Amino acid sequence: MSNKYILFFILSIISGAVTYIAIDNIFIALGVVAIYVVVSMLIFVPLLKKHEIKVKRFHECYHFVNNFIIALSIKKSIKGSLESTVASMPNEFIDIYNGLENMSDDDRLHYLSSYFPFSVYRLFLQIISIWEEEGGDILQMSKYLITETRNNEEYISKADTMSRHKYVEISVLWAFCVVIVVVLRFALKDFYVYIKQQLIFMISVIGLMLFILVTIYLLIQKGTNLKIKGADINEKVA
Repeated sequence: MSNKYILFFILSIISGAVTYIAIDNIFIALGVVAIYVVVSMLIFVPLLKKHEIKVKRFHECYHFVNNFIIALSIKKSIKGSLESTVASMPNEFIDIYNGLENMSDDDRLHYLSSYFPFSVYRLFLQIISIWEEEGGDILQMSKYLITETRNNEEYISKADTMSRHKYVEISVLWAFCVVIVVVLRFALKDFYVYIKQQLIFMISVIGLMLFILVTIYLLIQKGTNLKIKGADINEKVA
């Protein structure tokens, strides 16, 4: 089972437990658990998976483009550069590439645009096409492309680091809120006996748990909404 599924399942259980401790109603607590599980499995996990695939593909694109250009500047051959570059790629990519054995080298490069759905890769294909027709210094021709891919690579790394920091900050903040609810339950027993009978208190606790869920969604949406320079706005990464 993916770590993300385990993480959100644990989060769902904790949310249900806190709800039960706060309002002493097992049915509402189970309802909160069910909502957390459904939202996590249908929204949170797919968002994070899509983000991971997009980041992984761009990292691979960055290495493929740079390694290919360097190899081409030395070997002066598309075939030789492809063989050298593919050998340094991850196994998943190599398996996909090996399935293209009936294609020409140029067709393979163009087919890989479906694996690398980024504008920088299409720019790479255009540069390779011009080099094949007119020749020239491939390193000089690719100077702008290399700069763009490097800038995007650095942006993605910084964005992921910032997102992880935000995840930790928000988690700590909500943990304090949950602790306050639990302390209210056990440290102020007489007061708790009174307020737990109030409908507004029950609604407030449920509202708090749902608001935490909304906060998680907004945080994940913000953290996975990468604006890669040079990439299509509506690109699909599957």
